Amino acid sequence: MNVLKNSVIGLILLGSSMSVISQNNDAANAQHQLLNMASDRGDSRMNPDPRAAWFPKAGLGLFIHWGAIAGYGGGDLSWCMIANKSWLSDGTVTPNFYYGLMDHWDPQEWNPDALLKQAKAAGFQYAVFVTKHHDGYTMWPSKYGDLGTRTKMKGRDFVRSFVDACRKNGLKVGLYYSPPDWWFDRLYRNWSSGKTFLDMNHQPVKERPVKPADHDKKRVEMVANQVRELLTHYGKIDQIFFDGGGGEITNEEIRKLQPGIVINRRNKAPGDYNDSEGKLPDKRFTGWFETNDPVWPDKRWSYSTSDTYNDASTVLSNLVKLRAWGGNYLANIGPEGSGHIPEPAMEAMRQMAAWMLHSKESVIDVTGGNYPEASTVPVTKRGNDVLYAFAMPNYQGYIKVEATSNPTKITLLRTGQSLSFTREGSKIVISLPPQYRTRMPDAMKIIF
Repeated sequence: MNVLKNSVIGLILLGSSMSVISQNNDAANAQHQLLNMASDRGDSRMNPDPRAAWFPKAGLGLFIHWGAIAGYGGGDLSWCMIANKSWLSDGTVTPNFYYGLMDHWDPQEWNPDALLKQAKAAGFQYAVFVTKHHDGYTMWPSKYGDLGTRTKMKGRDFVRSFVDACRKNGLKVGLYYSPPDWWFDRLYRNWSSGKTFLDMNHQPVKERPVKPADHDKKRVEMVANQVRELLTHYGKIDQIFFDGGGGEITNEEIRKLQPGIVINRRNKAPGDYNDSEGKLPDKRFTGWFETNDPVWPDKRWSYSTSDTYNDASTVLSNLVKLRAWGGNYLANIGPEGSGHIPEPAMEAMRQMAAWMLHSKESVIDVTGGNYPEASTVPVTKRGNDVLYAFAMPNYQGYIKVEATSNPTKITLLRTGQSLSFTREGSKIVISLPPQYRTRMPDAMKIIF
């Protein structure tokens, strides 16, 4: 996934006149297209089932990418196996090295209950766990396929522990699943982004192996059966996040197995919401929306020993910007190989929890406001008589919010301090003295 984020960053740095240096332009263009999906593409719909109505209210979700490569700490989940990449910050190892790590992976510090307890305090309303990434390793003991916890870890079930922890801590349950399966295709796929075919040791092969006639059919059957397991063995599943799906199992069947489930739009069919990846949307969207983003660390999806971590102010600022347009922020965390959660991520969540104690009402179960069209700062709404305005970090200047009538009260949520205002045409101008500011988004409640 960070392929997309870093490719776009590279485009920005190099300028629009230069293209990403890649030997697989079709793949790069497809990645950029995914990253820049917009709601006006007409390829998503809002789920009318009342059991799905939680999604646009939720606001903040936790994405969890984890696998054996986290123990290495120098490559991203799945993507680091690809040689000659055009993007940065993934590292590169051979597939044989990558898959060899799975023979010894035995995480003893995986504690989803502790992680999700902290996440709940930090304002997260749902969590999405990567049950199988492109590498093909199933994080549950699937009967289908030969790579996963059934064959490598004596049947340990990370999906079960995640789902149970979600329910214990009051979070909605989301499952990520990748229909592309590089392990299943390992003998027939090119492990390079270039034209020269490389094998699992990144050695060139003169003649590309030919897949058996029934190979693709068997993969489709395996994928469909694995998804059926996920949707029938773990009780109520609230969201499923496909990544590169080709319709191996239809959305119609998924909805029969899990009525009211929220489905993203990567299963070769219209989903329930639009999205962006690795960056916030560039313009206002319509309907349901989610941005999934590397946060802890901030370049890769999987744990890294060298990448930086976002602080609470950055995460909350991104959340506020999305909520001002009615979208959700799916912030990713990569546990260490042992299962331990990196301390910078936990510290950020502790600071987020402190902010949520006073300002949670401004970002959870709210709708978008009129920023930037009619207000100088992000605005959210609760019903018809409450607005929330945010003085963002580094924002200086007048706080102007469009309002047809005068408010009866304005308070700074962090302190309860009453704030004064004046009127300037159709806008109210709020006075927020500098001594009341912090390095976090400062939320003001405006009651009419």
